[in-house]
Amino acid sequence: MIEITDRDFNEEVLECKLPVFACLTARWCHTCFPTCFLADKLLSEYGDMVKHVRIDIEESPEVAQRYNIVVVPTILIFKDSQPMKKLVGFQELRPLRALLNSVTNESDRLSSRRLEINEA
Repeated sequence: MIEITDRDFNEEVLECKLPVFACLTARWCHTCFPTCFLADKLLSEYGDMVKHVRIDIEESPEVAQRYNIVVVPTILIFKDSQPMKKLVGFQELRPLRALLNSVTNESDRLSSRRLEINEA
């Protein structure tokens, strides 16, 4: 996970070839830390399939305004430079995993892997 600001948002998010998991937070936000911590833990399972960035909305007001971020934490998934999915507020592992699976086809890969194991 890397921390980015308005200055490097286009390069790090919009120009990225991978899906980007963006955790928008604020320092004063008490539910942001556990959500981003769970996301960090979960994203380690996805390896190089997803890029993970953290954006402090107070340090990046242009990004916050551009994507109408009024509640933190907000999770945005970008794919092909477009915001594809959005989760608002504290999130547990299950919705975070479902969100990641929806943009990486990881659930398909895991299902086929289970099938291969079961057939062996």
